[in-house]
Amino acid sequence: MVEFIDIPLELLPVIFDSVVRPHHLTSLCLVNKSFNEFAIPRLYQRVYIYAWHTEATSKIFLLFQTLSSCPGLARYVSRLEIRVFPKALSSSSHSDLLDLCIQGIRNCVNLRSCAWTRDGSLESATLQALQKCPQLKELEINGHDSGYYDPWILPQFSKLSSISLIMPSVRVIEVLPSWISTTGSTLRNLNIVCKTSSLITDTLLESLAPNMTELDQLFLTGCPKVTHRGIAELVSTNRNGLTGIGLEGLSPAFDMTRFNSICKEYRAFRRLKSITLAVHVETLLQTWMIDVTELLSTAPLEILRIYATTTIFKAAITDEFWKTIVTIHGSRLKRFSIHQMTISLDALRDICSRCSVLEQLFVFAARHDLDDVARCFATAQNLRTIHVYFYHEVNEMEEPGSMMNDALRIVRQCPATVTQIGCDTRVWDVKREVRMNDKAELYTEPILTRYENTDIPEQFLVIRA
Repeated sequence: MVEFIDIPLELLPVIFDSVVRPHHLTSLCLVNKSFNEFAIPRLYQRVYIYAWHTEATSKIFLLFQTLSSCPGLARYVSRLEIRVFPKALSSSSHSDLLDLCIQGIRNCVNLRSCAWTRDGSLESATLQALQKCPQLKELEINGHDSGYYDPWILPQFSKLSSISLIMPSVRVIEVLPSWISTTGSTLRNLNIVCKTSSLITDTLLESLAPNMTELDQLFLTGCPKVTHRGIAELVSTNRNGLTGIGLEGLSPAFDMTRFNSICKEYRAFRRLKSITLAVHVETLLQTWMIDVTELLSTAPLEILRIYATTTIFKAAITDEFWKTIVTIHGSRLKRFSIHQMTISLDALRDICSRCSVLEQLFVFAARHDLDDVARCFATAQNLRTIHVYFYHEVNEMEEPGSMMNDALRIVRQCPATVTQIGCDTRVWDVKREVRMNDKAELYTEPILTRYENTDIPEQFLVIRA
């Protein structure tokens, strides 16, 4: 009999790749010396602290105490995500924590990606420490400097491939052209997330365009002063064509007809695999649908997200539009997201049955249609992830446990390929237990378990309003 200790060492990394929760990796570290040798690098490869973590403040102190005092462990850190940070500290405690952060970051010599997103928690000294990380390629920060950090440090990050700015302030926007100028040759991904900022304008984007010719992905959220003019300048000066674009919360004056014309002229979407588009309440839908269909007609599209800026209970986009999209792109589409608007059951059934490689599906539906919706899902043979957002009827009350019951009703009618299910703000992993019936026949029963992936589900990264 082969014993546990007889597992070939070369298989351990493959096995450990399937372990996602840190406390499981911690347990593996304690098995024996060989397990520890392979599990420790994976345990520290990605370090993250989110606001909902228990005792998040104390974990921040413990994390940076470890990184500052154990450079051997810090060198394993490739991605550092600080989504929460203590602010109500005494002067001495704050100074001690800042010192730990600086030394800990300096020890992360192989750090490639950093996210530091809590408003008011990022300081100049922290940025300067990050700036000295030789392998750093991706930076996601809260752009609301509020006097805590000097925005003119940002252009010193001259070799980044990805920049994400959340709620950028006037001072950060003022240095953005200089920053993009210094990092433009390596920059491949630009993501700016605002609430309703008037700081991001067509004029600003036009000033950035000459230095973003190598860009692969562009995502703008909450920029109501941006129209087709600024985006068209970016796509028309791009050398290779974008692979991903997200246009959310832009100006209602965005002219899709004009944008479509410019993109066709420059073949701007010849490499486009992912697109996110918003439908404003003022949008002339008939024209918009024609323009979007043409805009995407030559794109090798794999991911499509469309949402309404205000909730639309009735199918706002026609079945013909969805049918055309599926006819053109169905053989490639892996992710289909429709937020804040319903679609007809016929359209949903068509999407599920004809998108042959569809893996992720997000839809908006009424609870009384749940069984019909689930039967549509059953026709998609490669689904991995499903998320259903419900619109609620007047005076409709949600009963305790109803979300989990709804999720179970769905997965019981879905292919066995489904491994994740979500309803509104809840997400579960789907497991399957082998059981025996009265005739001694084995069968599998889907069950819902705690969501284990360390990544935040995509549908919760940006709340679409």
